Amino acid sequence: MHTNYSEGITIDEIAGAANVSRSECFRCFKEIVGKTPVEYLSEYRLSRAAQLLANTDHTILYICISCGFHNVSYFNKLFREKCGTTPGRFRKQSTGLIGD
Repeated sequence: MHTNYSEGITIDEIAGAANVSRSECFRCFKEIVGKTPVEYLSEYRLSRAAQLLANTDHTILYICISCGFHNVSYFNKLFREKCGTTPGRFRKQSTGLIGD
């Protein structure tokens, strides 16, 4: 997942890589990681996006797409839910351009 997070990864591909069924994939993932594979992948993508926002000058659209999100509105919604702010504001705060 960490290697291919920017691609469209399906549950069938994750289960296939582990040679288990979809239901077993969900069960094992939830038991070991404490999240579903979908939740884990989304959170990983958002953490990578936050790193890129803080450490690069790539556009938000570029970061959105390169982290596996293909809809900027959806990316903004998830980012706000997870980080409590918009990607643009997060970037400004992390680079010290505006106060907390």
